[in-house]
Amino acid sequence: MSHRRTTRVRLALIATFPTVLTVPLLALLAAFGEVPGEVLPALPVALAVHAVVTYLRLGRAVTR
Repeated sequence: MSHRRTTRVRLALIATFPTVLTVPLLALLAAFGEVPGEVLPALPVALAVHAVVTYLRLGRAVTR
């Protein structure tokens, strides 16, 4: 893996970190019935999409 790609992967994962911090909060809210339980299985999908979009956007920024 090239240095540029490694950097892009790291930045994309770091960008998802604030979203990951919300997972315990949402789990707690789901446990108390404040949010629907269907929210929890959607979180990994949302995190993956966020990371991919960030990775792709970083690629366009680097090539300009």
